[in-house]
Amino acid sequence: MLLILVPLVLFVVSSVCALENGIVGSYNKAIKESLLWGAYRPNAYVGIRPRLPHSLISGLFWFNADDMNSMNSIRHYCDQNLDFQGFGWEHYDPRFGGCQVMRDNELGIDISTDFVKTDDGNWALRVRGTPRKGYETKTISIIYYTSLEGPNSMLASATGYKDEGFPPGQSIKLFGQSMELGGFDLDITDGPSTNVHKRIKKSQMLEPDMNPRMTHYMSLNVPDDNAWKVTDIYGVLLQDSIKQLAEKHHQTSRTPDPSSLFTLRNLNHFEGNLHMVQKFFTGEFEFDIIYNSGESETKITSESIPGLIKETRKKFDDKFETAFDIQEPFNSDTKYTTFAKETFANLLGGIGYYYGDHLVDRHSELNEETYDQIKLDGTLEGPFELFTSCPSRTFFPRGFYWDEGFHLIPMLDYDVDITLEILKSWFDLIDDDGWIAREQILGPEARSKVPEEFQVQSPKIANPPTMMLVFAKLLSKAKEAQDSRGFDSGLEEPEQVLEYGDLDFKDISDAHIKYPELLLDYSEHIYPKLQLHYNWFRKTQKGELDEFDRKPYSNIEAYRWSGRSYTHCLPSGLDDYPRAPVPDLAELNVDLISWMGIMTRAMKEIAQLLGKSEDAAKYQKIEHDIQQNIEDLHWSEDDKAYCDVSVNKHDDDAFFCFKGYVSLFPFLLKQMAPENPHLKDILELISDPEQLFSPYGIRSLSKEDPLYKTGENYWRSPIWYNINYLVLDALRYYATGENGSKLDESTRQLANETYTQLRINLVDNCLDNWSKTGYLFEQYDDVTGSGQRSKHFTGWTALVVSMMKMPPTL
Repeated sequence: MLLILVPLVLFVVSSVCALENGIVGSYNKAIKESLLWGAYRPNAYVGIRPRLPHSLISGLFWFNADDMNSMNSIRHYCDQNLDFQGFGWEHYDPRFGGCQVMRDNELGIDISTDFVKTDDGNWALRVRGTPRKGYETKTISIIYYTSLEGPNSMLASATGYKDEGFPPGQSIKLFGQSMELGGFDLDITDGPSTNVHKRIKKSQMLEPDMNPRMTHYMSLNVPDDNAWKVTDIYGVLLQDSIKQLAEKHHQTSRTPDPSSLFTLRNLNHFEGNLHMVQKFFTGEFEFDIIYNSGESETKITSESIPGLIKETRKKFDDKFETAFDIQEPFNSDTKYTTFAKETFANLLGGIGYYYGDHLVDRHSELNEETYDQIKLDGTLEGPFELFTSCPSRTFFPRGFYWDEGFHLIPMLDYDVDITLEILKSWFDLIDDDGWIAREQILGPEARSKVPEEFQVQSPKIANPPTMMLVFAKLLSKAKEAQDSRGFDSGLEEPEQVLEYGDLDFKDISDAHIKYPELLLDYSEHIYPKLQLHYNWFRKTQKGELDEFDRKPYSNIEAYRWSGRSYTHCLPSGLDDYPRAPVPDLAELNVDLISWMGIMTRAMKEIAQLLGKSEDAAKYQKIEHDIQQNIEDLHWSEDDKAYCDVSVNKHDDDAFFCFKGYVSLFPFLLKQMAPENPHLKDILELISDPEQLFSPYGIRSLSKEDPLYKTGENYWRSPIWYNINYLVLDALRYYATGENGSKLDESTRQLANETYTQLRINLVDNCLDNWSKTGYLFEQYDDVTGSGQRSKHFTGWTALVVSMMKMPPTL
């Protein structure tokens, strides 16, 4: 694939310096500026930061201030146990911002935040609160906080400090300086005159500095990587304040209003790098946080924010509609479009920037005698940085290796260059042995969300290499783009490559497709890392053939997941999916060899792109050998399915067939030849309602299997959208075009009927759950269709948007 680009290779490689100073240099500068600021703290309801290791972080938290128990329900970090009618982005793009709404049932208020950016590095956050009916007189305390970390950095108040607070209408101004950001200022406005600040009588406050009508400001010093504990810090400050009040006013008969007791009081006149601004409102309210770089010529003001909000929404809408041409029957009702836009905006809103060390155990050996789960003893390594989306802001706010490839599939259709930034960030984590940790738990803030027993990562444990799916799709996309331009060579003459000059990449999100030399440069950068990673997989996950006298087509290509236990195969990503009941060195896993097939295919295509013909030929042979061995080792004619292999109690080879997702992987990852006679058997398994087909999607394990709905029932019946997407994609691949012509008429008709109904079932059920609850879910019940497990799972469940873009029939 992409051999049309090979004539350019020598030319491009010989012009590396010129490229770095030309189109590549221009692109790198533009993407860095475009993606510098974003809502890159997705674990927080509102969290703004740049893609810099130690820099300025900002956020909000709020609570009801009418009774003292309110401190138990502060809204700061996303929590699926709180009573929300959903929360998240109505539209969002990290390049230019968006609007987010938190629909808080318990507090009876909807909090919205409009985040906007400008091309010269400025940003603003407009915060609005709209009480529900019956909650108009309730008091909301909302605190904006910001902290500047790192050496030689400074953040201070330009307004000063007032013990009794700042009266309505007065802004709080901060100014800062850091090596990366230069000089900047922050303006926390008090909003329009229609805002109503909480009023209480003097007799309801014990001290003059406890007036909730005023805006309260304070700062104090905290160590780097500790500002995220701001709500704990606030709680300690309140305890100190209340303790002092109790000692001073223990004889008073006055009953203070709870809101007065919640005010920030700078009892010790602290100053430092963590700044907090507190406001108390009743009724509707609005205020702005405005960041302006000292180097920018045009500053954001409160007056300019409405225009920026309107422009941001239009940019997102236009870009989304170009990327996702929603197909029948989902293009006839605006509810589908609204659902699709919000779902995809929340996928983008899950992108975060993480920096810090992580825990790794490089010494403990896996127990492959008893197969007990070993206790890992980690030591800190790093620091590392990662730019990635997360599966769920409420439950999994960090990077997951096997989730990320699925996240990037719809993202690739929307913004190629952001997708490649994320891929590059992941691939840069490949260590000298070729390993990437399957969970990226970087820094103390990330570790605070993970139980201790799951914090340590082992370099002996793999995870499905889903990101190779994305790279293969990208190369297909690049080839289609070149073919559509009608160039014989795929490009204009090579000597014109360097004549682009200083390109303006501001409104370009597919530069790597428009300018293939960018893709070549990118591939040259990551290829050596990917080779290490690929070889690590082949070495550490190698299965045994000779020892068990197995004689398939290839005596090399067989694989097993290293690190499984009796009850779980966590490396596979399909945690409790049934496997051979007794783990053994003899085990071979059909899903893993299929992943190795797609990984090999991607490596072959990258090698072809880079003109590395010997490498490409090597990978092509391995791919062929893998596909032959899938047939020789894993097809069970008796079961009419692909199955794991191990040994029985007599040490003879035996199939262990648990019909469901694992059985489908050669089909899902297109490792079956289009003329493969087993395709009909696979289609019959998928379409059978007594086995895998349900009114809500393809269930993970057959209804006929004795282990259906047993144990944890995590991957033993529920419907997962990542696998269902692969089912739809594979049905299209095998049943259309030249491949489809190789199927007999009844098989092709079965594929079409299954595809058509499955696509409708998946989209409608996901929409129905979202309409009722405000959430997407981790998985869905195959009997009722109800969403379950983690809420706000706008990671791979967001593939529902890609399903809506697929053709209505085959």
